[in-house]
Amino acid sequence: MAWETTKDNKMKEIIGDDYPTYEESVNLTLAEKLNKKLTEKKSFIEDMNTDTYLTEVEQQITKENMERLMKENFELRHRLSCIADDIEIVDRHIQNNCNKKFKQPSLNKDGSTYADEAWHNVTNIQIACDLNDDEPMEWGSKVKHEAELDNLNRDL
Repeated sequence: MAWETTKDNKMKEIIGDDYPTYEESVNLTLAEKLNKKLTEKKSFIEDMNTDTYLTEVEQQITKENMERLMKENFELRHRLSCIADDIEIVDRHIQNNCNKKFKQPSLNKDGSTYADEAWHNVTNIQIACDLNDDEPMEWGSKVKHEAELDNLNRDL
């Protein structure tokens, strides 16, 4: 036994006190590997949490956008319905009180003829308010003209 103590002391003298023993070295290596795996798992979990968070945020934004679009769609349909109701009243009033005037042409600002009869302007409003009628999509408008210009600018 005394020889073993001497042997250990001689090994410490040769190796030095600052260096870890083989067993300590193995334990440190194992600890580093474990720490690396834990760090990788933590990073993976953080990435998963980030992905989950981003997915949840994206879903919330999509939901909010859909709600906003549904509300806007309802409001536009409501407004068009109100216009359609009023134009029926105006139509009836014109027929009963000034029918002859509306059989005359309607004019543009520059005095050129817009429609052969002013009645066409009233019926155009009624057709435009009917969201089931696709005919207005063929007509010109300021909005359609601006959209066409935007599309041209994007192509440039």
